[in-house]
Amino acid sequence: MAHLIKLEDCVSRYQYDMYRYPGQFSRLKRDRWDSLKREWEASYSIKTPIVDEFTEEQQKSIKGALGKLKKWYKGEQNQSSLENREEPTFQFKYMTLPEVKAIFLRDLFEFQLNWASSTLRETSKLKKQFFYDETLKWLLQSFPDNFFVLYYPIVTYPKATVQFDILLIGPTDIWCIVNLNAEDNAIFQSFSERYWVEEVLGKEKKIVNPLLSLNRMSTMMKRILADTDLDMTVRKAVMTKKGYIDVDPQWSGAVFLDQRNIDEWNEKMKNTSSPIKSVQLKFSQNLLDVCQTLTEIRPDFEGEEELDILEKE
Repeated sequence: MAHLIKLEDCVSRYQYDMYRYPGQFSRLKRDRWDSLKREWEASYSIKTPIVDEFTEEQQKSIKGALGKLKKWYKGEQNQSSLENREEPTFQFKYMTLPEVKAIFLRDLFEFQLNWASSTLRETSKLKKQFFYDETLKWLLQSFPDNFFVLYYPIVTYPKATVQFDILLIGPTDIWCIVNLNAEDNAIFQSFSERYWVEEVLGKEKKIVNPLLSLNRMSTMMKRILADTDLDMTVRKAVMTKKGYIDVDPQWSGAVFLDQRNIDEWNEKMKNTSSPIKSVQLKFSQNLLDVCQTLTEIRPDFEGEEELDILEKE
């Protein structure tokens, strides 16, 4: 599962310590899944003499358990309580493993949104639409732990401020991605240097050529790499999961991803076996340092005591 290190102009835990939080997130995710799986397996060993009574109790238990999960994912419990917490093992009785995994992934997605919009000391306003953003969810859940995602970050470098689309940072490559939200089976075609045409059910409308935004992103990424003396490859992609891109990529320098090839591309990326690299972490930290952040102090922040917790977390 990829790391969400920046979400628009929200404060992110990763921006304060890019070297620490990827490992911490991966460990917490792995430990939590192992714990849930053990509880699911143990739930089938519990004897239940009256099924109807058990089913009623199970429903109450599941609601309570999910409430506890959400509290953990929202950071309302500290790390020690997470590791030592005991829950009734019968909460998952009669659930299939895929159903347990679906609950885990849903709540983990909310946890990622929390880490990308708050720290123990600060918080940013998080748009509700991100909780239902299927593209964001797909990026995070279909790529492995050695990828970092920046989702519509606002970057100032050196003086120009630009809102990017999507950045996917792997161990060796930086993918600049423009996502085309479209209805099912929409067709995108080139119209001019400035515009493309989107056709849906015979109706056409002009959209701004996504290559313009893509070229701005890649140019700035290459400049940051050059100025920081880091060596990574910058790649470009235009993506639509529901439609088709009927444009000749020959002179664009970009990869066009649509219904025909996006799954194949995703599988190829998932098979990248390289671990997180130092150059990847350095570039990500440099990039986060020039991203815009709007934040406020948490109302319940208690000062020095909370800072001590942050240092020890």
